[in-house]
Amino acid sequence: MEIGGAIRETADTILGWRAWIVTETASGLRLGSVLHELVWAPDQPAVAVCRRHDDPFAEPLPPHPVPSLACNCGFHAARDPVDTLSYLRGRDDPGTVCRILGEVALWGHVVETEGGWRASHAYPMRLYVPDAALVERLAAYGVSISSAECESGGATSSKAGSAGSSTSSWSAARTRSSSTSASG
Repeated sequence: MEIGGAIRETADTILGWRAWIVTETASGLRLGSVLHELVWAPDQPAVAVCRRHDDPFAEPLPPHPVPSLACNCGFHAARDPVDTLSYLRGRDDPGTVCRILGEVALWGHVVETEGGWRASHAYPMRLYVPDAALVERLAAYGVSISSAECESGGATSSKAGSAGSSTSSWSAARTRSSSTSASG
């Protein structure tokens, strides 16, 4: 996701917007990255690593924190959901059920950019799915899931989770009130 040049670093918990693929795995439906071979596990934060050393065409960088002002690594999220819409289309691998939009909590080391953020830790906070059949199948994430097909306009899964050593940040991110704005 292109979110512009880096502006500053922060340790705040941020809510932003991103797209995921929904993919069929042996453990059921899971969220995955639309660009990388990464499946987001339920009930544990995703932790970013720099993949630049895997890219034979990228200029090598010395070891650095993830994300870094000098590198594009980290979990990306946009300020505005409109900026994520282009990621709802694309070539999908076998096993991909659909692509969805959602809100994501970002924390740990966070780099603010012109159009959003990049972070070291992330977990979905709210998912918007195309049909009601996906609501229950994604309930393992323990987050609010909305579908236009749901009678109430949304369904909420209330499963609480813990995440090892990141529990305090992750729990704070998952319970953060909606007053944390995705616009900054």
